[in-house]
Amino acid sequence: MGRNPEGQAEKMFKKFGKNVDSFISELSGVKDNSSEEFKSRLEELKRTKDTLGEKFRDFREENKDKWEEAQTELERAGQEFKKAVNNIFTSSKD
Repeated sequence: MGRNPEGQAEKMFKKFGKNVDSFISELSGVKDNSSEEFKSRLEELKRTKDTLGEKFRDFREENKDKWEEAQTELERAGQEFKKAVNNIFTSSKD
């Protein structure tokens, strides 16, 4: 059973980051958004995204052993669930 080098949480966080970057890029291109409040909010959004990324990386590093154990257990549970579902559908065909 091979482990993915990137877990679901990492994928979700990367997707979130890309969406925020895309949103910021789109908003930055709008000419009517030149107010100081808008610029301030945009910078706040960028800082929040960066802070969340740092906190997530720190959490993952600080809890590396537990993180890997949880990922292993979730993979095992997923395989067991898959087997159970397959058994249910296989036995219902008989």
